[in-house]
Amino acid sequence: MKKLALYKQIQENIIQKIKSGQLRPTDRIPSEQELMDEFRVSKITVKNALTLLADEGLIIRVQGKGSFVSSSLVVSSIHSPPSEGSASSIPLIGFIIPTMRTRVIQKLVDYTEQFLQEAGLNMVLSITRESSSIETNVIRTLTELGVKGLIVFPTEDEKYNESLLRLSLDKFPCVFIDRYLRNIETYTITSDNYGGAYKAVSHLLSKSHQQIALISPENANTAVEDRTLGFEQAYTDQGISIDKSLWCHIPLNILRSEHALDYVSEFLQNHSEISAAFSLTEETARLTSSAIRRLNDHSNIDLLSFDNPHLSGVAYVQQNEQEMARTAVRLLREQMEDTYSPKNAIIPVQLIFP
Repeated sequence: MKKLALYKQIQENIIQKIKSGQLRPTDRIPSEQELMDEFRVSKITVKNALTLLADEGLIIRVQGKGSFVSSSLVVSSIHSPPSEGSASSIPLIGFIIPTMRTRVIQKLVDYTEQFLQEAGLNMVLSITRESSSIETNVIRTLTELGVKGLIVFPTEDEKYNESLLRLSLDKFPCVFIDRYLRNIETYTITSDNYGGAYKAVSHLLSKSHQQIALISPENANTAVEDRTLGFEQAYTDQGISIDKSLWCHIPLNILRSEHALDYVSEFLQNHSEISAAFSLTEETARLTSSAIRRLNDHSNIDLLSFDNPHLSGVAYVQQNEQEMARTAVRLLREQMEDTYSPKNAIIPVQLIFP
């Protein structure tokens, strides 16, 4: 007999305790840490088990308080979790994201859940916190959970993670979104990062700005690379030489620290010739705006951002998160229906002026 997956073992254990009366309505169930210690599993495995129990109405999860047996529970109506391959089980799709800090990712999560639900699929969300090791563990956990496919927004420094490569080699239903593995045949969805940056910088050049700063995180992910290439091509096509000393690549450890604003402020102070700045992310755009306000003599710098930084008077390149999510679900379903034809979908962007 096939051994139950780890998350199902936890689910079944709690259900049996409720059935036997060991856990009664309103009782607090063991904490995530207690369950992790008891079953020797990862936090994501415990979270998935508790999420499924909550979805079935068996427990109620209260933020900061814990999980409790539902007060309205009728014990006789409780069923054990469906077995693998059960016709009554709803297919699960894993969505792996690096963070929930940006509005773009928040919108992607919202739209993806909507389109998966419309397709009769349930989403299991996992956050890697920009860690490739967590990304590896999450992929393993979700595949053990029995997900039928994965949508992956790779970590910021998306080196060739072996787990991501394995998904492609095994032809497991998977779609990479926003960032991708260059030169690897797989399903990818990106905004037109190159074209968006090209339009933005061309606009600044048309306003007679030539000393344009490029502000970005210091990493090598494909989104940043493609936006940088678009920046360069805009200069090349207008026959203007680029001064790369005006490029500010913020080290990730500084970007995530309290010293980020000082770093950008010092850069601007040391390059008084800058008349405009193009930021490759909304996070660095907000930093740049704060740095400009801090330096009175730089108050006339024209700032433009890739993604909406929600700053008054700042133009930006807008991504179409709804279409990205819709396309991700469509391409994932295509693979789940045994069609495998890798493709890169590029979603158009718009230049928005305040």
